[in-house]
Amino acid sequence: MTNKLIVDKILKILEKEHINLYHDVSKEKIKEHIANIDRLNEMSDSEFDLEMLKLFALFKDAHTSYRIQYIPLDYKLTYIHGKFYILDNDIWKEISSFGKLKASEMHEKLEPLVNYETQEWLNSSIKNMINNAYIYKMLKLNDNNLEITLVDGTKLELHKQNILNRKYDKPKSPYSFKLLNDNILYFKYERCCENKEFPFSEFLKEITETIEKNKISKYILDLRGNSGGNSEILNPFQKLVKDKNLYGVLLIDNRVFSSGRFAVARFKKEFNTPLIGEPTGGAAKSYGYTKPLEIEGKRFSASIKLWDFSDIFGYKGAIQPDILVEESIKNIQNHDDIILKKAVDFIIKSKK
Repeated sequence: MTNKLIVDKILKILEKEHINLYHDVSKEKIKEHIANIDRLNEMSDSEFDLEMLKLFALFKDAHTSYRIQYIPLDYKLTYIHGKFYILDNDIWKEISSFGKLKASEMHEKLEPLVNYETQEWLNSSIKNMINNAYIYKMLKLNDNNLEITLVDGTKLELHKQNILNRKYDKPKSPYSFKLLNDNILYFKYERCCENKEFPFSEFLKEITETIEKNKISKYILDLRGNSGGNSEILNPFQKLVKDKNLYGVLLIDNRVFSSGRFAVARFKKEFNTPLIGEPTGGAAKSYGYTKPLEIEGKRFSASIKLWDFSDIFGYKGAIQPDILVEESIKNIQNHDDIILKKAVDFIIKSKK
């Protein structure tokens, strides 16, 4: 099957499966975009993938996405406040260029490839993309390695991580808790999913026993980095908060997406829980509940529901914190969790 036929079939499938594919872009514009793709049938796999990312980005629905392969690098990179950094000898160092491409130009290259709904989603996506060696191949910046120049003039080479020597960490539990200051329950909820070795029901039992034993009345629910999953798993904790009349705060950042927003919306609606941190990546109103799809080895997804929490927050974009605390590369470098510190200070001073 030619690339042109594959694209046509992908579009037909999206039109059939998506709840409202053309909510932000006209069908005519999509057709025009496809028609203007040069030498579509002669493209390599990486060239085709690049064009598909550009196409899917036009739909402005981050859950309707085109999947590309992920190839890890031997360095870790990050993107914060419009600047790129690389972790070298445990120190975050600012990047001035990727090969011959200036750092500012890298942002311009990546933005058209991201199907984002909020600026926060874009920033989080760029952070993920620069850690994928396949992105650099698609942009034709390298095949096996790429020279990185730092602002101080130092040059480093990015390589694909050697899969044979790659170390795989044991997956962390999606939930954990501990006591802070002996009287604040700190609950880290990283993913909306069950730990089969430690079901949420057992986890909640331990939390309940800890609350009763230590006479806990305040909590911090840390949702930072929660990209979603099953939104119903957290419901028993929400009931516990109500039954025990607990007072707490929620920590959020630009890596809170999809079902992670459900917790934010539900706690804000029922308890008017203060939000501390940075705006979420997911919007208060957006499409979601993705359906995985595939044709000719090309994997993609379509949104089949619309989630709208705009009546709770009073707006449709990224969910804003009540108390804004912005991380800096210096905080990250020093492992200084200023968001958590602010939350602890806030909840200690609270009269509730």
